[in-house]
Amino acid sequence: PQNEPSIESSDPAAAETTAESTPGPIEIPTIAPMTLTLQVHPIFPPEQADLVYAPLLDYLRETTPHDYELATAQDFHRFWLSIRRGNQPDLVLEDAHLIALRIQRDGYTPLVQASEPATFSLIGNSMNMEPTLDEYIARPVSSMPAPSLGYLVLQSWYPNPMAQPRVISNATSWLEAIEMVFAMESEATVAPHNMVSRYVNLAVVQTSDEFPHTSIAASPAVPDAVQAQIRDALTDLHNNSEHFGALHELDIDQFISADDLDYEGLEQWLQDFGLF
Repeated sequence: PQNEPSIESSDPAAAETTAESTPGPIEIPTIAPMTLTLQVHPIFPPEQADLVYAPLLDYLRETTPHDYELATAQDFHRFWLSIRRGNQPDLVLEDAHLIALRIQRDGYTPLVQASEPATFSLIGNSMNMEPTLDEYIARPVSSMPAPSLGYLVLQSWYPNPMAQPRVISNATSWLEAIEMVFAMESEATVAPHNMVSRYVNLAVVQTSDEFPHTSIAASPAVPDAVQAQIRDALTDLHNNSEHFGALHELDIDQFISADDLDYEGLEQWLQDFGLF
């Protein structure tokens, strides 16, 4: 038997239904440019901070559609008062214990951290081949002030209030804290890992556990799509040779994605010392 010819429907309603079922082009929503504030912890004097972080902001302006403004504090005292008062900048670049506090209290999202972990060490002048913490009891030791993570680590090594070093915590940068040793204003100092490796003539007395290093987090006010843009830009920064200076100024190799779990429980450093 011969095949029967196909029958095409002449029903206008059926044709309309078919047209409606055909998917059209997907519209990708555009992200309106924003002006975002990046607040940094005061491990540099404000004038130096402007120079250190300028390449990072220039890179973000070039690789995302947004503008960025830097916010600095004169010292850790003013910086900590701002945190205690609930100030919530769009973006923050801080040590891990402060990022942890913002995650727990304010719902911040960690975006990136430096690829290498951070540690803090007590380093100083010593005639001993194997110096000990006891050697610096009642001796001057320089540091940045609380709530810097280095200061809190130093305090954790001397839990006995009757057997502690004489902490000089007026340094305006970790470099200044180290220079106080060479100026004989202190006999030892606490310093981050990236600076400890440069001073082989100072003995390492004690080194902390590892922490996430140089972290950037976003407040809940920053839309998820914008957070994704910033994260993608920062994790690709090390591939952009034209902006090598951004990583060089921060003294890190590259950024990697960060996760809440990386900071879990680290806010306890602030609570243990009655700071929060």
